[in-house]
Amino acid sequence: MTDRELVTALRAGDRLAAGQIYDIYGTRLYAYCHELLGDHKAAGDALRDAFIVAANRIRELRQPDELGAWLYALTRAECERVGISEEIPSDAGDAARGDRLARLTLDCYAMLAPETREVLDLAFRHRLVDADLARVLGVTEEHASELVGAAQADLEHALLVVLAARTGDPKCPDAAELGRRFDQLDGRGVDAWVQSATKHIEKCTICNATVKNRRPLRLFEELSHSFMPPGVRSRVLESLRDPAGAAFATRIAERAGRFDENGFPTGGKRGGGSSGRKWVLPAGFAAAAAAVGVLLYVMLGTHAPATSPAANSTGGLSSSTASATDSSSPLDLMVAATPSSSGSASVSASASTPAAQMTTPKSGTTSKSSTPKSSPKSSPSHSPSSSPSPSPSPSSASPSASSS
Repeated sequence: MTDRELVTALRAGDRLAAGQIYDIYGTRLYAYCHELLGDHKAAGDALRDAFIVAANRIRELRQPDELGAWLYALTRAECERVGISEEIPSDAGDAARGDRLARLTLDCYAMLAPETREVLDLAFRHRLVDADLARVLGVTEEHASELVGAAQADLEHALLVVLAARTGDPKCPDAAELGRRFDQLDGRGVDAWVQSATKHIEKCTICNATVKNRRPLRLFEELSHSFMPPGVRSRVLESLRDPAGAAFATRIAERAGRFDENGFPTGGKRGGGSSGRKWVLPAGFAAAAAAVGVLLYVMLGTHAPATSPAANSTGGLSSSTASATDSSSPLDLMVAATPSSSGSASVSASASTPAAQMTTPKSGTTSKSSTPKSSPKSSPSHSPSSSPSPSPSPSSASPSASSS
């Protein structure tokens, strides 16, 4: 079935429609949740809530053909509500064991800012491009293209100099020297180090040709996501079918807030400059501030005219800051490698290629988070292939959904 047919069926109350939509998008959406939240239980809860919102507010989607991007946007909004993790998932390196190139790629990916990692994940592993990616991030297509270009350049340049230091390919002593500094960053000076790598590659003919001809980013595209735990599918679908959970589902759907004219969520646009991380004053500090306010009021009140208004200040603080095999010439291996899939890059339910198993390479890698890059870079050619339709997740009995 196409996206349009699935939307029509869900709107008509077809009891099988939600399961069909889950079988197409559920695995990918779970991987996205886990990448953002870094926790399997939190990812399962966010995915459940996103499907509850989708089932209850499907009539607000203006263009049924945008079902895929809409589901990603709903999922992103629920993850924002939980709070985006600064670190990559702790089990990210499991699939990279024994693969030196995958391990190096994961290390470079982990040190980037969460916002940059999300753009890379959506564009090159989930294969979202153009309007679909812009819809999910809540930005214009032009801005989305700039974000992808900047994120791609940062990862490719970092990866190239680290490969030069660890494997000797490309054979550039200056790049190798930059790569040796990678282990000394420890989360600080990442921006300056990436900028140094970029400046070197722009003026070095050897490194520049390596990036253009061998595409180090392919190593990242081949990183797999984490396995989805058993029981997630049944738990999500049970939350939609259980009459006892109707009140809970209504609360979740209403909590999603307002949607724009196209039916997409309007809140939690990290790509546009806000994040799901919330900052509040510590309780002790807030109490002390209140006490000082009362004292000042009493002191000033004794000298102020009776007609002067009392100052009354209330405040809340919310911040908007939003993780090949061994060879003497590893980059040569990428030249002969072929992409994992081909075809259209749009998010569509009609993709016929079966999904590759999703595993997330990540061992205990520490994220060396940096601030987002403010200067947009030119967007390199980015032509990810079509999103394969994930296979149904194993269905096992699970308890009814509980309020998050």
